[in-house]
Amino acid sequence: MKEAESGMMEDYTSRRNIYQVQWDKELLPHQLFNIYQEYAGSRYFFMTKEKDEWLLGLGAEKLINVNHRSPSYVNQVFLKMLSTCTVTGITPNLIRLFGGFQFDEGTNEDFAGFGHSHFIWPKIQVLFKSGCYYLSFTNMDEDEIAAFLAKLDDSVPAAELPEVIDQRNVDAELFLANVSQAVDAMAAGQLTKVVLSRRKKVRLAAAIDNSALIRRGFHDQEFSYFVLLENNDRTYVSKTPEQLVKVTAQKLSTNAIAGTMSSRLENAESLLLQDEKNLKEHQIVVSSIEEDLEPYSSELNIPAAPGILANRYFYHLYTPITGTIDESDVLTLTQAMHPTPALGGFPKAAAAAFIQQAEGNRGFYGAPLGYIDANMDGEFIVAIRSMVLHGDEAVLYAGCGIVQDSRPEEELHETEIKFKPMLQLLGVSV
Repeated sequence: MKEAESGMMEDYTSRRNIYQVQWDKELLPHQLFNIYQEYAGSRYFFMTKEKDEWLLGLGAEKLINVNHRSPSYVNQVFLKMLSTCTVTGITPNLIRLFGGFQFDEGTNEDFAGFGHSHFIWPKIQVLFKSGCYYLSFTNMDEDEIAAFLAKLDDSVPAAELPEVIDQRNVDAELFLANVSQAVDAMAAGQLTKVVLSRRKKVRLAAAIDNSALIRRGFHDQEFSYFVLLENNDRTYVSKTPEQLVKVTAQKLSTNAIAGTMSSRLENAESLLLQDEKNLKEHQIVVSSIEEDLEPYSSELNIPAAPGILANRYFYHLYTPITGTIDESDVLTLTQAMHPTPALGGFPKAAAAAFIQQAEGNRGFYGAPLGYIDANMDGEFIVAIRSMVLHGDEAVLYAGCGIVQDSRPEEELHETEIKFKPMLQLLGVSV
């Protein structure tokens, strides 16, 4: 392992010439995916919940793809790469290293080829921020850049979604059994909370053009992050409300999102704010995040009671947390916090062991995905409500928090609701 890492590190020390320009015309991410199909298999898209900032990559100038989860190693490699850069055009260096870490150290065949640490330095990066568009080109000559810019005005017909042939639950009975087993473990004092997940498979009439997914995700009204990451012939997609952590100039922000109720219930918001089961589940997450961040922060601001985060299909209990960090960075905090009890459980080690025994390995479901910038700041989300696409098949993932008074059939129903964002993205009426 060490020899392999050392050899890879040498490869990251080559020079990088970055040319950057501000673009004055509107750029739509789905059109960029549609126009530049030659980069298919190494593209990505990341958009904030507010839809006021997005990041898009075309092609991989360098790919960090190793079979172990190591934020410190990715930090080290990125710093090496940044030290080789010469930036022309507008400054400072706007490059963001984008990617993430799998949920656990095991292997999940749904994510074959992704590696356990997967980060991309893009050949071409498009950043939309503060109402402006910025293009960054790495190691491209003037003719290549001119050819790319000339294609921006191309008119390409919008891709359509293929028909959904069928959909089926993969492991519903196993999920029910796992919930019952978890409740028994809690009654015996072995666990306080554990998050369990299950899958659904959707078969399509043909493989999806990812530009169609981005068009739907970009224009919908759901208050969620939207992430799409390609790796050769597989694509991972998540629409998640959950931020893991964001760091900007030593200021951190995160949130606890745990406790869910269908938005279709009458008076759902007030019911959720008074529901003992959901409030208990939520407080476990808040307390764990506070404990995880305490070694890195001299100041944390945590509201005394949760509010409500509204999405299209559900309401969540929501507590925003802010603070100031001391001598740390976004990847270190990502490692310290993952998995929060909102995605793993509590106590953390016992919950992780239970999940491993009950479900096996999760791959990128529930994993941290996001970016690091040249200041070693960045933002990572928790990739829940997600799917992995391969050929004409989509495997959907959804989960829910289990506490001692959970009832298996109710939890099964909750996960069914949580499949809806991905089904809607695939064009299924829900």
